Parts: sequence; C-alpha cells; structure tokens
Amino acid sequence: MPLPSLRERLLPWLLPVTLTVAVFFSFLFTVPRPHQEFYSMQAFIESLARGRLDFSILGFHGADFLAVPWYLLTRSPFTAIEVQIFTALFLPLAAFAAGRAIYKQTWHGLMLAAIISLMPFVTYAGLRGWTEPTHMLLLLLTITFAARGKLTAAGLMWGLALLTKPFALGLVPLLFHYRSKEGGFLVRNRAFLVAGEMVVMYLLLQFLQARYLLMGMAPGTISTVLTEGLMRMPANGMHALQILFSVHNYYFPDPALTGAGNLMHTTPLLVFLGLFGLLAQRQYYATPALGHALLWGILIAIGLNVPLDHMDHIYMEAGILLFVIAALPVLRSFPLWIPLVLATLHFQWFYFYLQYRTVYALQPGFFLVPALVDGIAIGWGVWAFWRSFKHRPAALPASTPAPSPLAAV
Repeated sequence: MPLPSLRERLLPWLLPVTLTVAVFFSFLFTVPRPHQEFYSMQAFIESLARGRLDFSILGFHGADFLAVPWYLLTRSPFTAIEVQIFTALFLPLAAFAAGRAIYKQTWHGLMLAAIISLMPFVTYAGLRGWTEPTHMLLLLLTITFAARGKLTAAGLMWGLALLTKPFALGLVPLLFHYRSKEGGFLVRNRAFLVAGEMVVMYLLLQFLQARYLLMGMAPGTISTVLTEGLMRMPANGMHALQILFSVHNYYFPDPALTGAGNLMHTTPLLVFLGLFGLLAQRQYYATPALGHALLWGILIAIGLNVPLDHMDHIYMEAGILLFVIAALPVLRSFPLWIPLVLATLHFQWFYFYLQYRTVYALQPGFFLVPALVDGIAIGWGVWAFWRSFKHRPAALPASTPAPSPLAAV
C-alpha cells in the first residue's frame, strides 16, 4: 500500500488551520476585561516567576504554570489573559487531532474541530482571565496522546488539566481504556502515575504551606464544600438533566442575574445524539469498551458537580466534551442531523453576544468563526447536491418494474 503524499497528509489540516486563523482575527474585535479571578491567577504567576510558590492565593493554578515562561519573557501585567487567548487559538487543531485519534478517521476530527470552534463560552472565556480555554486544550491533548499510545505525555497533560479544574477526573475511564496492554504495572499505568504524582505533590505542598486544601476560588476548603453539598445533591442531580437538554436559561427581565454558567455551551442536540449513541454502543463504536469509557466518564464528570452549590456549565465542560465525542459516530451515520446541529450551535453565539456585548465591546467581526463555518457548510451542501444530481442513475425502462422497498429487508 503506497504511503500518502505530503499533500494528502496536509490537506485534512486545512480546515482546522483556517478555523485557527478565524479565531485569531475574531479576537481583534474584542476587548479583554479582567475579572476578579484574573488578579489571583496573575498574582500566582508573578509569585512563581520570582521563585516562590504561594498556595495561599485562591484558585486552581494548573494553567498558571504554563503562563510563567510568557511572563518571564514579556513581564506583561496581563499574562493570565494573554496566555488564555494564545491557548484558545489551538483549540480547533487540538480538537481535530483528538477526533481523528479516537475514531481513526479524518471526518470525525473535522467535525469535532468545527463543533469546538462554535463554543464561544469556552474559546473567549480567557478575555476575563478564566482558564476554560487552557482546560479544554489540556483535555483534548490528553485524549489525543492517550489514543495514540503516548501515555507519559497524556499523563502530563492530564495532570495539568486536573490542577486547572479537578473535573478532568472524568477522563479516568477513557485513559484506562487506552492504557498499554504490554509491560509491567508501572508501564501500563504510567499516565495515571505521572498525573497522580503531579496532583499529590501539588496538594501536599499546599497543605504544608497553607495548612488546608483550598477549593479553587471559593474561600472555603474542599472538606467544607463537600460536607455542605450533601443536602443539595438530590436537587442538583435533577437540575443536571434539565440544564443539559436546555438551549438556554437566559433571564431577559434582568440579564444581570444570568452568568456564563447558566448558558448552554453547546447544542443539546449533541447531548441527545451522544446519549443515543451510548445506548446503542455496538452499533456506533468500534469496541463496546470505548462506549463504556465515554459513558462512565460522563457520569463522573457531571457527577462531580452535584455536591457543589449549583450545576454550572463551566464546571461541566469535561462531561460535555465526552458527550460531543460520543455523538460523532451518530452524526456520521445520520448526516441529516448535521444542519440541525449547526443551526442550534448558533444559539450560543446569540446569548454570548447578549451577555458580553458591552463587557467585551464586541464588534461584528467577532462573528467571523460561525460565518466561516456556515460558508463551508453551505458550500459543501451545494457541492454534494450537484455531485448527486450529476451522477444520478438513469431512469429505468418502462418495462422494468421498480425494485420493491422491501427487497433489502
């Protein structure tokens, strides 16, 4: 079998690279506005750059470790935002690599790249200093390296993802699915060992320095939050079903009461299609084990939100990503869902604009990414229709009976 040419190897990357360029230019039509969390992240970065780990600063600081080299190079007082914007540019490329690595087909990578690019509450959260872009990038890289058998790199990315947001624990079943089948215990489980060492060291240093384990940006500790969460877990569990299948929870009378965590970060159609695929795993996944890993990962990632104050889409990103990945084979089997998914993905952009048009001083050029995806989708649809029309079969002779629809049954 001849090896693919350089052109054949590079051509599939054309769409994710184009999306990356579109994301870059869309940032030019926004204005960063730091949130209070930005100042904690920036303070940790500057403290670490001076050689001091200050775990008394609130927040999960996994993403901040990646920002230190940029601060040492630029001494920018907005490093925490600049690095988030930089990592957001790589989301289409990382999504393409992850989709193709899991399903071994370019189509799935291209579809995942387009879907992730149409999630503005993830891509542009860095304008406030929030770490959603880096967290999503780390999740995608973890999946890519694990699916390709590069377990040490997967463990490193996963460890950073866990230290950015602990909801990355939802990747445990998927990493277990992709662990090596050869070698001893340490070799087969090196992704878990690498990430575990990073998390244990982080927590140990934090406890020795601060004398307790902080719960992210919350002033309480992990034990306090989990204890208080016992009473609200049933209500949160029921709320999870509603929030995952809702397009929005936008409060028009008083938008100030609506936050990014209340708004759907993707279309509920993908959640529905992902669930449909997980209920018919043998039909859509190469091995049932992959479907099981995705299902258990979703339950873990979503379930970790239940003890918290409320269900929040920002904290459900790992679970939503697994839902989207689970939906890809279903979309491939039923392409008529694709235009419906694309249409409903635009709701996120509408509500993002309503929520942040003033905060980020959004301009029309901000919508370059959905405009690009729409243009590509329309062009592909026209081309597919023309091709099917050009190659339509000739009409059967009048004397030839039409085949029965039941012939294939």
